[in-house]
Amino acid sequence: MSSPQASTGQPGPGQHGPRTLWKARPRGRTVFRHPGPLVLWWAWAVFALVNVCYLLIEDLTIYSLRGIAALLAATGALYACTLHSRVEADDDGVTIYNPLRDHHAPWAAVEGVTLGDSVEFACSRPAAKKAKKIYSWALYSSRRSRARAQMHRGMFPSLGQRALSSRAPAEAAELARQQPSQVMTAELSRRAAAGRERALAGGSLHSSTAWRPVAAIVAPLVFLLVTLLIR
Repeated sequence: MSSPQASTGQPGPGQHGPRTLWKARPRGRTVFRHPGPLVLWWAWAVFALVNVCYLLIEDLTIYSLRGIAALLAATGALYACTLHSRVEADDDGVTIYNPLRDHHAPWAAVEGVTLGDSVEFACSRPAAKKAKKIYSWALYSSRRSRARAQMHRGMFPSLGQRALSSRAPAEAAELARQQPSQVMTAELSRRAAAGRERALAGGSLHSSTAWRPVAAIVAPLVFLLVTLLIR
């Protein structure tokens, strides 16, 4: 009998610690992202809303309209880089949402998941085309933080184990010493391997323009341009 996590794509044993790094969603989807960009998005959204309301309440002039257009354009750009950008996985495959481009690949097309400056997906493409590496904007990874984590693990190899040995197995201690991007890379790699094993058919990478964030950026910029042309 297959285990529950094999069929649902949920974290396996010993992987319950980093729950905040991925969230289960309806229809078997799991969303992977760092929490920091979400905090930045909501802080900016409140700031922009307050300022737009202030400009609307005051005497509406061409300068107020320009200020509103600039705020909306900045909000659109921030939306593309934070709220829109994420990685979603389900039983069928993975979708990488980047600010201006979305990429979907069935698990059979994901040849590997590695960690560089971000979580990277090596995906096969239609015949005669080489595999393409897709970089996830949302799952970024600082080289400095990775080097610091490796140095820490080398200097204090048993620190995490001593802290957790009374309440967690060895693999949980190992997870505690890893950077968030390392944990998410390992989880996505595990899911890719499991997905390739159960895949009944092949597939290839499909990329498309992320029209919603593009519109959120372009529309305010056009509005701003119009206000600048008005004398």
